[in-house]
Amino acid sequence: MTVVGSNQEPLVRRPQLWWRERPAYNCPACNQTCYKVPALQTHLLGCCPDVAIPAEWQQLLEQADREQQQQQQQQQHSHQSEQQQSEQQGRAAEEQQATRQQPQPPPQLQVHHADAAIRAWLEVVSQREDEQRKKALDIAFRERDAAGEPLRQGPPEIAERMGLPLARAKQLLQAALKAVPLAADYHPVEVLYEDEDLLAVNKPCGLITAPRHRYVGGSLVNRIIGSLGFEPLTLHRLDMNTTGVVLFAKKRDIVDGVHSQHKTVRKGYIALAVGVPAQSRFTVDAPIDRDERDVVARRVAAHGKPALTDFTVLCSAPEAQVAAQAKPGHCSDAALAAAVAGGGLSLVSCRPQTGRTHQIRVHLAHAGHAILGDTLYGVTGPWIGRHALHAASVTIRHPRTGAPLTVRAPLPPDFVAAMNQLGLPHEDAEAAAEAAAAEAAAEAAAEPPAEPPAAGASAARPVAAPDAARAAA
Repeated sequence: MTVVGSNQEPLVRRPQLWWRERPAYNCPACNQTCYKVPALQTHLLGCCPDVAIPAEWQQLLEQADREQQQQQQQQQHSHQSEQQQSEQQGRAAEEQQATRQQPQPPPQLQVHHADAAIRAWLEVVSQREDEQRKKALDIAFRERDAAGEPLRQGPPEIAERMGLPLARAKQLLQAALKAVPLAADYHPVEVLYEDEDLLAVNKPCGLITAPRHRYVGGSLVNRIIGSLGFEPLTLHRLDMNTTGVVLFAKKRDIVDGVHSQHKTVRKGYIALAVGVPAQSRFTVDAPIDRDERDVVARRVAAHGKPALTDFTVLCSAPEAQVAAQAKPGHCSDAALAAAVAGGGLSLVSCRPQTGRTHQIRVHLAHAGHAILGDTLYGVTGPWIGRHALHAASVTIRHPRTGAPLTVRAPLPPDFVAAMNQLGLPHEDAEAAAEAAAAEAAAEAAAEPPAEPPAAGASAARPVAAPDAARAAA
């Protein structure tokens, strides 16, 4: 970039974003980026002096200083012996004239005279860091006691054995675990949709979405690695016993594009609810908080986080009877007992507008129609071995193209079997579920949903009225 100053001589400025081309050094232990050698020195001495040995660093700089002095002396001697004063003056005049006619190139970014030596030394430090991480893993997971049982050892034992500060031991173990590749489970996965950016699969019951540890399998992610051969990026999760659509990203650059749609994404769930709701369409607007009775359970509480769910009754079987074999969940209430005694079963479409833990399960229980098979808030029995909740559809804008994308998952076999046992025709249920998913997709494509109301605010849509038993309680 050339700018004309007050003396009409061209001035040369640095190009935009010049800082991205600056020489940078990354710490082998924590990957911290440093742009200046003094800053790198200060960081290494505080971060990982066990691998970036201070004495070596000092020797490296001293050797680089000596080499620079020798090089400068040689250049000065050669310059004085080869050139005459008159030739220098003539050449300077020619260069000055050329400078006035043509703009000078942008100035080169200065590089430290020890740059090459520093980078070579950092490679050695990186190898030492890898060895330290291996030692930390061996101490934490591979050592056994006299009886042959594995020892449970963590950062305190690593710090003591390796003679390191506790913070450094934690850093080593954490970095070593992140470097361990995820385990692969060679079980087939049902792919619902796939392109170059996104992957949608149908999660079965009894499977967590993502692994609890990198070296332990047993999750949907591990199955994708084993079956499809790549490690996906998890965009959202489902509870272990909830089936249905789960989206994954295949490329990191689209993750933000999906997460930015958290207010406009449309998720459609299907649930088997006890009883027959009085309204075919209703909304539950009730904040959710933790339940003191159980470390996992949630409950409706005035001081909880705002939560809003829309419900639509797709079909019902008023004659279905579950009371004889029903066992209430340990967080159920009197409203559920009344619904069980009254009989009936309904297939309900659930569209959460917020994303609280157990939101659909808690809101249906709050409305007096808890989910069949729910061990916390509903009733269990011989009909189904888990809570009857299925993620039937997800609608988003494709992060690459912006086009509406709807992915649907069919009802699982245990869902259909439970409906058949209780007299709810699954053919009608599947057709109603498809229609509900298509309606949600059309609405999402036409107009994004409005902001969810705050906790305690009155909703514009009809809110489910509590049943008589809940009102009495």
